[in-house]
Amino acid sequence: RQADYDLATPEAMTMVRDLVNRKTTKDGLIDKHFNRRAFNETEGLPEWFVDDESLHSKTSLPVSKEAVRMMREKLKALDARPIKKVAEAMARKKMRAAKNIAKIHKKAESVIANDEMTEAEKARSINRMVNRATKAKPKEKVTLVVARNGNRGVQGRPKGVKGRYRMVDPRMKADLRAVKAREKRKKKGGRR
Repeated sequence: RQADYDLATPEAMTMVRDLVNRKTTKDGLIDKHFNRRAFNETEGLPEWFVDDESLHSKTSLPVSKEAVRMMREKLKALDARPIKKVAEAMARKKMRAAKNIAKIHKKAESVIANDEMTEAEKARSINRMVNRATKAKPKEKVTLVVARNGNRGVQGRPKGVKGRYRMVDPRMKADLRAVKAREKRKKKGGRR
């Protein structure tokens, strides 16, 4: 896998770039990393001191601007990837669209094979099929039915309500209205 060989830090990238461009040699790299911290013996030292040393006593390796820029680009590419859920939803949408296209294709072939229709009729019927398949269906609005008097103990569909509905008590309806108003204000760019 490529991830196993990826350069994870700008320091590593700089080091590799120097090796490739022959600015340093393998021996030079090894020599460069021998310093007073090379043999960091911690035997006999108090634990608090070892912890403090591990936090603050680090050698800073030289980093080129280009390596930092490349790492930032790599991180941007990682951040730009969609969230797993969103990616799955997009894939499902694509699959559905592909199925619809395949279905339309079959129907179109059967229409084309029909010898009783004229060319214009065939084109019209294929266009109609495509338009019907690609037209976005509007979402049905949910009707809020307030549970008052006649509707208070109703279990089934209340009278005179068509389509989707939701039973609410008067308090709930007021709260929902307030939430919607707040959302509207946010979109317009209100003060809060």
